[in-house]
Amino acid sequence: MRPPSAPSRRPVSVALSLLLVVSLVAFGAAVGPAAAADARVALTDTAVTPATPTVGAPITAETTLRLSAGSDTSITVDEVRVVDPGGTDESTVLGTATDLGRLSPGETLDVPVTFTVNESGTYDLRLVAVGTDSDGEPARATRPLTVGVEPGGPQVDIDTDTLVAGAESPVRATVSNPTTAPLRGVEVAVDGGSETTIATLAAGATQTVNLSARLPEAGEQSLELTTSYRTPNGAQSRTETSKSVTVEPLATDIGLRVERAQSDDSQQGADDLTGLLGGGGTDALQSQSDGQGEASASRVDVTVTNFGNAAADEVVLVAEDSEGAQLSSVGRFAVADTLGPGESATVTVDLSTVSTDDVRFVAGYETPGGDDESALVYGYDAQRGAAALTGIDVSVTDGGRVTVDGNLANVGDGELTSAVVTVQPTDGVQPAYPQRDYFVGTVDASAFAPFELTAQADTDNATEVPIQVTYTVDGEQRTETVNAPLPPAEERSGGGPLSGGVAVGLVVALLALAGGTVYVTRYRNQ
Repeated sequence: MRPPSAPSRRPVSVALSLLLVVSLVAFGAAVGPAAAADARVALTDTAVTPATPTVGAPITAETTLRLSAGSDTSITVDEVRVVDPGGTDESTVLGTATDLGRLSPGETLDVPVTFTVNESGTYDLRLVAVGTDSDGEPARATRPLTVGVEPGGPQVDIDTDTLVAGAESPVRATVSNPTTAPLRGVEVAVDGGSETTIATLAAGATQTVNLSARLPEAGEQSLELTTSYRTPNGAQSRTETSKSVTVEPLATDIGLRVERAQSDDSQQGADDLTGLLGGGGTDALQSQSDGQGEASASRVDVTVTNFGNAAADEVVLVAEDSEGAQLSSVGRFAVADTLGPGESATVTVDLSTVSTDDVRFVAGYETPGGDDESALVYGYDAQRGAAALTGIDVSVTDGGRVTVDGNLANVGDGELTSAVVTVQPTDGVQPAYPQRDYFVGTVDASAFAPFELTAQADTDNATEVPIQVTYTVDGEQRTETVNAPLPPAEERSGGGPLSGGVAVGLVVALLALAGGTVYVTRYRNQ
């Protein structure tokens, strides 16, 4: 008979195996690695200033960085930056804010980031916040940022008056800075014209500059302005501005007006200027002539007016005689350096040295079309001296001694010079010592000079004493003769003129006919 089998041990082994597994699981749960820290960080509430960003001007994106209250760690905020992804590359950093401190769970931090862009357009950017948690692990948050950037150059408005073909025409440009930063070295230039520079144009400022343009042809054209400047970040840039304008054909119209001068109010300092610019009798430019403070037939005001649509430069006035020969005794007058459209200038001219009756005034000037001139004939009556013998008193003594007393008067409106009064010899009368002749000299207009003559007469045959006057007017020498009657024999005395003797009164104008003879009437003093 077989011996009884040994009892089975499988239930014990299974139990031990289960106990070992449970123990190992429990131990592993107790000594395994701890869970990682949880930093829940986000970027919210982003605002961009200015509301309309411009090229080259600072742009600020202010965002709020929040660490959720559910986070089990604080974080150190390393930086917040604005980047241009440029596809997949985030290395194009436009602006960065650093040293921002720590955030505890539930706290927020407002962070401004400033940056610039150099071209206008719409930019899809990204805000990136980077930090580390309490375990030294990185914490990161991102947020998209879309910014529309306008051109950052100055705004230019063009204003013009009349534009004339071929002439320098004024142009006004109003330049404004729409950005929040100064623009420096702003150069404004007109195509085919002038240019000017504004050193600094402050943020929001406006400045008007005066320019000039020279457009070659008449009609509708485009006026082009170029504005160069440095942006706030130092970049050089430029903008173009244009305006459609109407250009008129060149019209030159310079007019002259001549009228008798009324005063010398405008002639202060004329003496000094005449010395500097050249006096009469030369071709040098003169100032206005010396004034007398009252109306005078020889002083005239010549007014030059620009009725055209373009400026006249270097306006010079000369006087000519009726045959076109320049009157050098009058000289040349600088009227104006530049006479703009609608402007007038007046000079006062002294014609006292002019002997011609018609004076032609000629204004020469420069225009965009070349040198030109305008002329006007002034009906001037030259001032001339005219001699007259007045207050003639003839006396005869026994022996035929004749004495003639009188005045040489200038009844003209001009000066007479080199006047000489003499007894003209005849068969019955001869000049006698001591006053055969008498030198009067110069007699001004409306003035007179006395004279005395002596002669010897054949009283039996002579009836009159010839008196000759020689003088010069306007450089021309004239000779006139007057016959003064002798008193009758019954009125003569050996000791001199009879009491109540004969006096001859003359008021005789010696006319311009050389050698003319004028007879006078005698009368008895009562």
